[in-house]
Amino acid sequence: MIEVRNLSKRYGDRLAVDDLTFDLAPGEVTGFLGPNGSGKSTTLAMIVGLVRPTAGAARVHGRSYRDIPAPVHEVGVLLDARAAPGALRARRYLACLARAGGVATHRVEEVIDMVGLGAVADRRIGGFSLGMAQRLGIAAALLGDPGTLLLDEPVNGLDPEGISWVRTLLRRLAGEGRTIVVSSHLMSEMEDTADRVVVVGRGRLLANASVAEFTGSGLGGRVRVISPRAEELAALLRDAGAAVHRDGSGAVLVTGLSAAGVGDLAAARSIAVHELVQRRASLEEAYLAATRDAVEHRAATGPGAVGPAAVPSAGSPAAVGIPDRGEER
Repeated sequence: MIEVRNLSKRYGDRLAVDDLTFDLAPGEVTGFLGPNGSGKSTTLAMIVGLVRPTAGAARVHGRSYRDIPAPVHEVGVLLDARAAPGALRARRYLACLARAGGVATHRVEEVIDMVGLGAVADRRIGGFSLGMAQRLGIAAALLGDPGTLLLDEPVNGLDPEGISWVRTLLRRLAGEGRTIVVSSHLMSEMEDTADRVVVVGRGRLLANASVAEFTGSGLGGRVRVISPRAEELAALLRDAGAAVHRDGSGAVLVTGLSAAGVGDLAAARSIAVHELVQRRASLEEAYLAATRDAVEHRAATGPGAVGPAAVPSAGSPAAVGIPDRGEER
């Protein structure tokens, strides 16, 4: 169990993480989601003791990460796939980590085989592609066979086979009763992998729910209705506060009101309805709806639009050196 209580982090006048409270339970894959600059990486870094909170606390198995006597056996962490020293060979790097963490030597070969790096284990890490570096980072996180895994963007740089492998691995580990936390921008992949999502924006908690609850909450969802009195029904729905538009088939598409609510309004005016379908939002649609007002860096739109490049605010995690793999998160 990971417990986050009133966790905050301030860099100068910028509040990067703002009073976060949530629990992450064993036996589930939790997608930790949010726009660039939302505080995800800072939160993960505070959970594992790399950043000191301004307020609040994070505990793993009831203890601060710093108080865990043998953390490699309890918490596996991948925050930056490029953090491994490039001059070392992969097998040697993992052997050093194993020795430092009190892990049996044979475990090195086990994780090398597990992540599919056997053919390149004696190559220098500096020559690895990003996908190979990700596999090495996952191997390092798994070295102590921990009950908790925190992985920041683990599929970044992987090919489709690699992404499928990570998905299968995480589902298997969660099925063994481990706590799995994955930060990612790939919503379609999270929809196939995660059981729950914790969504943050501008450092604040926006959602903490199962994927089914989150996508069924109405965020990004629509109701499709067909009626011979479509114009009259559309006006009625607008008066009720719903957003309404017509598609090419003549159906009325409704957001902001459930299928039951649409049906009740139609029945109250004796408007015939020939089709009434509640369309659940995809995870991407629900995520975009939930974070619409929490995006810090929004590109200009329209033909030929050009805007200034987004620059990390002074005192932000990116500005103070928290690993960001080339982007602010």
